Amino acid sequence: MNIKTRGFTLIEILIALAVFAILATITSSAMYHAFNTRARVTKQADRLNTLQLAITMIGRDVQQTIERSIVSGDMHVSPAFVGESNYVEFTRSGVVNPNSLAQRSTLKRVAFLCGGGKLIRRSWQQLDTPARKQVQDRILLTDLDECSIAYLAHNRQILSEWRENAVQEDQKKETLPSAIQFTLTLHDWGNMSLLFIIPEALYAG
Repeated sequence: MNIKTRGFTLIEILIALAVFAILATITSSAMYHAFNTRARVTKQADRLNTLQLAITMIGRDVQQTIERSIVSGDMHVSPAFVGESNYVEFTRSGVVNPNSLAQRSTLKRVAFLCGGGKLIRRSWQQLDTPARKQVQDRILLTDLDECSIAYLAHNRQILSEWRENAVQEDQKKETLPSAIQFTLTLHDWGNMSLLFIIPEALYAG
């Protein structure tokens, strides 16, 4: 008995190809959105880690602020603390030097500056140094729409700049503010205000 082998008709093949094309489109679209979502989540996670690191570094430096002026190569004495609306510079302690093996101080001069959509941490290799232009800059944050710095006096007044003579004549001279306030506008996350207390100033008060 002869058995005839029945093949696929042209219509059946076209239908199968159409179904396969639809399934392939759905699958590729789902995979695209999955990868795109993962990329966005990874980007946001990296951004959060960068922000957390920046906050940690600022807090570590500010918490160890001390009242210590510096002397430059021309014997010019700079105040222990200098604060402007986009720049703050001060002396901090706590620099690790195990068993005093390195010939350097445990103090360090650091600064934070806002500019060009970035927040930068600046430091100097030596505390009292004639080479003020030899700095080490580290970018902490990028994509900032706004960045400003303010200073909290002991009377709770917020000042846009800080000098030792920034207080009223009838007030006690304050070398250090009670706290530093960083106001940031992140391009992707919006406004953020960070307040860092200076323990040295509180103890002095």
